[in-house]
Amino acid sequence: MFYRQRIRSDSKYLTDESKMTGRGEHVIIPVDDSELREAVRINNSKGNPITVAGMRTGVCGGCVPTEGDVISLERMSGVLGVGRDERGYFVRVLPCTTIEEINRVLRARDLSGLEDVTEGAREQLLSEPVPYFYPVDPTEMNGSIGGNIACNASGPRTYRYGPTRDWVRRLRVVLPEGQYIDFKRGDYRAEGRRMSFPAGRSYYSFDIPSYDFNTDVKNAAGPMFHEDMDLIDMFVGSEGIFGIISEADVYVAPWHPLVSNILFFPTDADCLAAVREIRSDGLVDPEFMEYMDCRSLDLIRRVTASDPALIRVPRLPDYAGSALFFDMQLTDDMPARYVRVAEIAERHGGSLDRSWCGHEERDRERMRELRHSIPRSIFEYVASLKGEMPGIHKMGTDMSVPDSAADEMMSFYSEQLDAAGLEYVVFGHIGNNHPHVEIILKSMEDFEKANEVYRRFAEKAVELGGSPSAEHGIGKIKRDYMQLMYGERGVEEIRRIKTILDPKNILCRGNIVEVPQ
Repeated sequence: MFYRQRIRSDSKYLTDESKMTGRGEHVIIPVDDSELREAVRINNSKGNPITVAGMRTGVCGGCVPTEGDVISLERMSGVLGVGRDERGYFVRVLPCTTIEEINRVLRARDLSGLEDVTEGAREQLLSEPVPYFYPVDPTEMNGSIGGNIACNASGPRTYRYGPTRDWVRRLRVVLPEGQYIDFKRGDYRAEGRRMSFPAGRSYYSFDIPSYDFNTDVKNAAGPMFHEDMDLIDMFVGSEGIFGIISEADVYVAPWHPLVSNILFFPTDADCLAAVREIRSDGLVDPEFMEYMDCRSLDLIRRVTASDPALIRVPRLPDYAGSALFFDMQLTDDMPARYVRVAEIAERHGGSLDRSWCGHEERDRERMRELRHSIPRSIFEYVASLKGEMPGIHKMGTDMSVPDSAADEMMSFYSEQLDAAGLEYVVFGHIGNNHPHVEIILKSMEDFEKANEVYRRFAEKAVELGGSPSAEHGIGKIKRDYMQLMYGERGVEEIRRIKTILDPKNILCRGNIVEVPQ
């Protein structure tokens, strides 16, 4: 039997980091795969909806229930084993294992008790001259690997390493009727646009959607469909609507020492011009590039002025009008690389002498704290509004565009928000042309205006060849934007697969697409 308890109205299981709130009847907390499958079978037999939750760090409402029960995977956590194949090392993990925990185990080389998924893999990994790490940085290191896979999460280091999808080797997935499929990348591939695979006593065969997933930009708008696709890619990014991930193998990479940098510029335009130069320069070669506009820096100044203990970073210099945060690998040619950084900075009003650099972990952590204090301050602000405005939730963009359209999209953001009279900050993953525009809401009137502006942003991003969801998935909050990306035909084709795999529509209702009952 599995743990099952009624959900209270103030339960943590009714919300996520978007601050959207839902409703549900019970929370079920399985401890292993067999309890999970039993819970799914029982709910399916009754036609009772299930919403899957992990660490609830998402910002699109994907784990927020609208009815039925919540299955929380919080007790299905831990690194199980280590293996090696022709690509390299991988770790076997349970779905609610956090990115932080994976990296802690690898960094400490704490492999005792772990399974040798392939013969001798543990000893081989221990003998490597440097530790390994899981390189996909979804910003929230306490997010679960299952949640990351479910929405194809990415973050700053996507600039170098790509999204979660690129690092998934194997999945074990519990399907809506309680059976499961355990498979590696390459085990099942579509023949053209026809996908077929067995699961328990069932056999599934169906046409995949006719659209081709946009891989030219950072993109987390649903599953990746294309001719001859791998079955792994149908579950990555599907946000639980096709099945529940109960175990995964993910690849890891050699760790390397880094130096962190924050360059300050007089204006936003100066900073963005430096970004364009660094992106096209082969010598600087940053791990990521994170932007902080003038409004973001002013927000940090206001927060620290009201309570210096809230953000434990050095005081921002008065001359800082905007900032660029980036890491570089420590290499033998660092002097030449820093000469190039200095030249680029000086061409745009910056200077290495008036910047922050550090390679010790304490200094690097303080720079990360500065960058992450921006969204955290906004999350806390939105949470403080919920008492008076329960229908409000965070309104921040998650859109990406090609390099050629970056300037046009940035101009469009400011033009639309200024015309609507909305306060906002712009920060984040500028290396992938994927900054976050966080709208600072003051009222429900602002919330309504922000929804209208957000829709125009999504339309513009798609028009320019980009995505309305670059890293956070679709969930329930951005579901309407699926039609912008794929048209009504594409949305209906996803619904058709959902109906084949989940005929009673019990799993994660309302995520990605709405399926009529």
